Amino acid sequence: MSANLRVLLVYPRRDIDSRVRTQFSQERIHQLLLWPVRVRTYGLAFNGLETLAALTPDWVDLTIANENLDTIDFEGAYDLVGITVMVTNATRACQIADRFRKRKVKVVMGGYYPYMVPAHALNHADAICASEAEHVWIDILRDAQSGTLKRIYEQPQKTDMSNVSHLPRPDRWRWLRHVSLTLQASRGCPFDCEFCSIVQMLGHTMRYKRPETIVAELERIYQHDLLGRFVGRAIFFVDDNIFGNPKQFKEICRAIIALNRKYPAFKPFFGSQLTINVSKDREALELMREAGFYNIFIGLESTNVDVLRSYKKFHNVTFDYDEAVARLREYGMETIASFIFGTDADTEECFEAAFDFFDRNNILYPYFNILTPIGAQWKRYMLEGRLLTVKPRLYDAQHTVFVPMKMRPIDLQIRFIDLVDRVLAYPQIRKRLIGAAAHQTNRRMTLPKTVQSVLYYKIAATLKLTGDQEGLSFLTSLKPQLDSGLISMISVLIQLDQHDFAVKNRLTLDEHRYPLDVPSWEARQHPSFDASSIAAEVAASVR
Repeated sequence: MSANLRVLLVYPRRDIDSRVRTQFSQERIHQLLLWPVRVRTYGLAFNGLETLAALTPDWVDLTIANENLDTIDFEGAYDLVGITVMVTNATRACQIADRFRKRKVKVVMGGYYPYMVPAHALNHADAICASEAEHVWIDILRDAQSGTLKRIYEQPQKTDMSNVSHLPRPDRWRWLRHVSLTLQASRGCPFDCEFCSIVQMLGHTMRYKRPETIVAELERIYQHDLLGRFVGRAIFFVDDNIFGNPKQFKEICRAIIALNRKYPAFKPFFGSQLTINVSKDREALELMREAGFYNIFIGLESTNVDVLRSYKKFHNVTFDYDEAVARLREYGMETIASFIFGTDADTEECFEAAFDFFDRNNILYPYFNILTPIGAQWKRYMLEGRLLTVKPRLYDAQHTVFVPMKMRPIDLQIRFIDLVDRVLAYPQIRKRLIGAAAHQTNRRMTLPKTVQSVLYYKIAATLKLTGDQEGLSFLTSLKPQLDSGLISMISVLIQLDQHDFAVKNRLTLDEHRYPLDVPSWEARQHPSFDASSIAAEVAASVR
């Protein structure tokens, strides 16, 4: 055995057999930019790998494999394989774990899935981390080295984020293969939306890194990333609600502003997940604009007040969504407007209401989700007998995995596909691009004329030579706005990618291996609850 512990960290793909893609994978952007060269790329860098790498001591020989970018070496000489497991990639994670364990290589699983379903995870791993990892990762590594791995590792308390730092390991080539790099400034969320189980693992109390720590992590990117020096670098804070404590968030913005002054040649485009109440805090919005925030992910979920209440998303009820979007745009920021379809209060009218909202507000970044029951909601649906499958690979917010209250499952799936198709059709995208640009005060994503022109002709040639006539017509129709600088080629590339997502989203209908053409839950007689049933036993095993 090597003197150093040989560790492979893995982030699995969602489903290696699926032709469907996620909205944030953004592979079409790189395909257009790099064609005819084929390079594996992925939109959002996975922050969990960077976090664990930053916590790993130098007596470990560390290899990282994000399966969206890398091919896993199943025959490699490793002493320990660590797999970060989310719900959507749990099936693939178990396949990977089983292959390594067959070779007698020890496997530890961490992440949200082992936390939620520890018993199932332990069927495929030698050990699991059923909590955050900062206080136990070093113990896992030492125990692996000494051959004394425990079955379960769990921190007795939440990580004190003010005392941790996750300095990125510079990797210019790898970074170029991502559209967005990622950091994390905080954990926790003060709200308690029914569909979200983040607070079960991370809690309601907001825990922030110190502003100087965040600056140190960002400075690594500013010093080593090439894209930010020449075009602009998207950097996404993966916090579940970075605005959870407005005072601390504003201090972070001020620290970023000071860092930007130190590196005037670096051009960041920041994004993160915030709640809609940020739209009423003008001081926060002004600081965000100065810091370089551009895309703000907000869980709007629905325009129906009854639906919002059923989600326990009470903090959204009192807001005028149109006014909030306009306010963010006034401060130079576009809204990534996330909607969820399929709650018990939803009818088929929810899809038309969402389309109208996206259309009248010229939403550039609509984000679509079919309700995916997890946590307490998953338990309830399991006990009620409403789950159509428990296979985690389909729990990706694009497949219908339960029986809706007021719709047949087939209606939910087909109407969802139709909505994505309509919103991300090229004529609609063009209309929203031009409409949003007319009210956008932030020209941060504007490119120099020469770069804009070169990029335009490169993408046009790629579309023509690859036979994408529809995409080429869309691009050429925007040439007057591109020549005038009203619209950036960066924005156009993102929209070409979103259209590609819509095309592939049509394939979700073929990936269900169970009947969707069944009555709604409201239309059928409810089965009586049997506490000794298999459903009750399965539900009881979930945290």
